[in-house]
Amino acid sequence: MHVITLNGFPRNEIYILKSLIAWPHVYVHIRKPTVSEKDYERILSVFSLEERLRLIAHQFSTLSRENGVPHLHLSTAGRNQVAINEQRLYTSTSTHSWGEFNALGPGFKMAFVSPVFPSISKKGYGVDHCLPLLGRTNRFTSAIALGGINADRLQRMDSHTFNDFALCGGLWEASDPIREARDCYESQTEWINKKVTF
Repeated sequence: MHVITLNGFPRNEIYILKSLIAWPHVYVHIRKPTVSEKDYERILSVFSLEERLRLIAHQFSTLSRENGVPHLHLSTAGRNQVAINEQRLYTSTSTHSWGEFNALGPGFKMAFVSPVFPSISKKGYGVDHCLPLLGRTNRFTSAIALGGINADRLQRMDSHTFNDFALCGGLWEASDPIREARDCYESQTEWINKKVTF
């Protein structure tokens, strides 16, 4: 299971993230596109060196590596700007269609594929263009379902198409984020047991 931070600072965010990262096979994506480098470093500093091994940084790649975060995420736009030979530094990337996902080279360990369902945190996004649940041909890269994921919708997804899933709005807009995460975690034990190895 992957957890993605919101751009702002939700109440009890660090407590929630540290609680979830203690569970086996949970990875936390630190995605804060508008924060300063200093604030990003401050966020990383609240995690122990062991916890940082399961963080995936979406910004400030040099700073993140210097702070013990080995996994980096490359956005779609970033992927088009980074030379192919430099992409090997990145663990994950973002895609928005099966065609885009299937065209990835074997260098990426995993990639978000979105939107699977209408977004919960970005109102209106994905309403008219959700991905079909079939269409994957790339087996080199682990497919991480993203977009509108919550415990109810997980039941409608095919664990043979996706290797794992990511929570964002479904987690942060829940009345009890940790309970929502646990419901997702426990309802898809067969996915969680398919550990994404880096």
